[in-house]
Parts: sequence; C-alpha cells; structure tokens
Amino acid sequence: MGKFLLTVVSLAALAVIGINLFVILSTSSNVVDANEINQTMNDDVPILVLGAGVVNNEYPSQILANRLDKAYEIHLENPDNPLIMSGDHADQYYNEVGVMKQYLVDKGVPSEQIYLDHAGYSTHASLYRLKEVIGVDQVVIVTQGYHLPRALLLAKGLGCEALGVAAEEVNSTRFEREFREVFARLKDFGIVYLGYEVDQPEMNLGFSLEHSGDLTDSKEELN
Repeated sequence: MGKFLLTVVSLAALAVIGINLFVILSTSSNVVDANEINQTMNDDVPILVLGAGVVNNEYPSQILANRLDKAYEIHLENPDNPLIMSGDHADQYYNEVGVMKQYLVDKGVPSEQIYLDHAGYSTHASLYRLKEVIGVDQVVIVTQGYHLPRALLLAKGLGCEALGVAAEEVNSTRFEREFREVFARLKDFGIVYLGYEVDQPEMNLGFSLEHSGDLTDSKEELN
C-alpha cells in the first residue's frame, strides 16, 4: 500500500510539473518587449491590463501599479492603440477598473482611449469577455511574467491572437503568488484542453472600441 501511494503521489507530481511546463513553454514565443508590439500588431489592437487589487478604492496595489506603468510604456510606443482595463467592479465601494483608468489618465493617456470592462472578475472572465462580449480577437496582454503564460493559454483557447508583455514583479509577495499560479495553470489547462467547466462569465456590460472609452466609465449606463 505504501508503494502504491508513493507511486500515485509521484505520478500526480509529475503531472503538475508537466502541465505547468507545457503552459509556460507553449506560450513563451508570444511574450515580447513593449517596443516589439508595433512590429506585429496594428494600431487598432487593444492593450488589455488585468486587474490586481486596489487600496481604499483610491489607488492601485503595487502589483497593479506596475502593470499600469508597463501599459503606459506601451502607450508611449503605440499611442493610437486603445487600452482596456479589466477587473472587479463589484459595487460602488470597489471600482478596480475606475482606479486603473484614473491612474493612466493622470499620466496623460487620453481618457477616451481607455475602456472599462467592469466584470473581469478572473483571468478567464477577462479573456472570455474580451472575445465573446467585446468581440476582440487580437490583443496585447499586460500582467506579471508569472501570470502571462496562463493568460496567453486562455486567449489561445478562445481563438484570440495574443501577445504578452511582462510588468515588473513585486518581490514581497512573489513566492505566494507564484505558488498559487502553479495550481491556477492546472485549472485553466483543464478549461482549454479537457472541457473543465467553470461559472459562466457575465455576458452584459459590453461595449464597442469604435466609440469613446468614456462611454464605458459608468457601469450602470452599460447595463
């Protein structure tokens, strides 16, 4: 019995390692530097920033600020590309995407160029809504390097052509986040390749990139 359990545990560990390596290696060619985007993507391809928490509904967490700083760097190289902030806007007391937009507006990004996806409650929800609700099939994803492989995997599984740009890491909580990511990759691998079912993302609150991003500021007006 002991040998059997050891074998099961060993096989499970190999599966975890193998799936994680597959997710990382199969998406690595789609990770680029900010100054490489205009070599392969047109100026109508949106820059998608994935949410990562805000503090007191006023300013982004350090992880999120680093993502927004990278998005701003991309904007300077590609000033015509729209930007989509995707995150949690559960209620008036937690408006992650509103804080994200204000941060970039304060840096000088035109307000009408920034769109808000108020129902990006998870990485899967953000990418699913991008394709199925907003109708985008090309995108540049901005998040930390540990998170990019999973986001790119989901984009590919949904039929989106995606590039990823890595934001700066935050070392204080890096180990904890990367440990969680090991198991998150297993779940999203299951979604893409094994038909694993998760809760359906919200299908409302859509918008068009052909109109001003300011029309997306109010969640209520999008309902």
